[in-house]
Amino acid sequence: MLHQFAAASALGAGGVLVSMAPTPRAAAAAALYAISLVVLFSVSATYHRVDWSPRGRAWMRRLDHASIFILIAGTYTPVALLGVSGAAGDSLLLAIWCGAFVGVLQSLFWVGAPKVLTAALAVAVGWTLVPYLEDARRALGVTELSLILAGGVAYTTGAIAYALKRPDLRPGVFGYHELFHALTLVGAGLHFAVVLRLVRAASA
Repeated sequence: MLHQFAAASALGAGGVLVSMAPTPRAAAAAALYAISLVVLFSVSATYHRVDWSPRGRAWMRRLDHASIFILIAGTYTPVALLGVSGAAGDSLLLAIWCGAFVGVLQSLFWVGAPKVLTAALAVAVGWTLVPYLEDARRALGVTELSLILAGGVAYTTGAIAYALKRPDLRPGVFGYHELFHALTLVGAGLHFAVVLRLVRAASA
C-alpha cells in the first residue's frame, strides 16, 4: 500500500519536475528519472497488491526486482548529466546503466537467486558513485552530496533488512519486508530533493 500511494505521488511530482526544467537536457534527465520512479512504485504495488496466479506472480517478481535497477540508473542520470557532468559525468552515466543492465538481466533470468545475492548486487550498483566521489564533491554542493549519501544509506539499510529478513518488527503487519518498502520511500524522497535542486540549478 505504501508503494501504491507513492506511485500516484511520483507521477504528479515527476510531471511538475519536468515542467520546471529550464533546458532540454534538464527536461530529458528529469523525465527519465521520473519515469523510473513511477515504474518502480507502480510495478511494486501491482506485484504485491494483486492476487496473481503462480505463473503471473513469478513474472511480476522478475519485473519488481528489475525495476529496482531501473530506478537506480534513472536516479543517477540527472546526477551525471546535470551535476557531475563532463567526462566524469559521461563515465558515471555509462557505468550506472551498464550495472543496471546486469541487474535487470539477473532479475529476469535468475529469478531464484538468493535474496542475499540480489540485495548485494543492488547495493553494489547503487554505490556506483564511490569511485566518482571526488568528482561529485567538486561538482555538487554539500547539501546535494549529503542528500545523495543519506538516500544511499536508507536504500542500503532496507536492502540489508530484506536480505537478512530482520528486524521483523510485527510479522504480518509491519515486518522486515514492509520496513524495506518504507526505507525505499525514505531514499526516494531524499534523492528526489537532490534531483529537484539539480533541475532548478540547470538554468544557472
